[in-house]
Amino acid sequence: MATRSPWGGSLTQKIKPNKPKNIGQAAANKALAIEALDKAFCLSITYDGLYRVVEVHTVGTTTAFRQAMSAWQVGGQSNTSAIPVWRLFCFDECFDVKLTNIPSEAPCSEYKKGAKQFRKIDREI
Repeated sequence: MATRSPWGGSLTQKIKPNKPKNIGQAAANKALAIEALDKAFCLSITYDGLYRVVEVHTVGTTTAFRQAMSAWQVGGQSNTSAIPVWRLFCFDECFDVKLTNIPSEAPCSEYKKGAKQFRKIDREI
């Protein structure tokens, strides 16, 4: 049986490491996401240390007050699920963000306007 901590969690639970931050590039990353939406091209990004190719669907501020994009990951790597898959990417955790010459096929058939994880939407498909 796992030992319980005074705050209710197990002492043997894995502690999640802090994600690297790219605060200095967050605004530029957001601008590139909006450009990708406007020009209908995919973005390439590095997120959680993995290369990814995404179709941007929504750009805004999450309910947790984070600047982020909701995107359909169409290529690259993932360590949690098969691709394609929906992802929420916070701009201050994105690295090497580049507009590609890969046409975006957005909107994905599963897309719904007004994503609930956003308190403010700056741009959406």
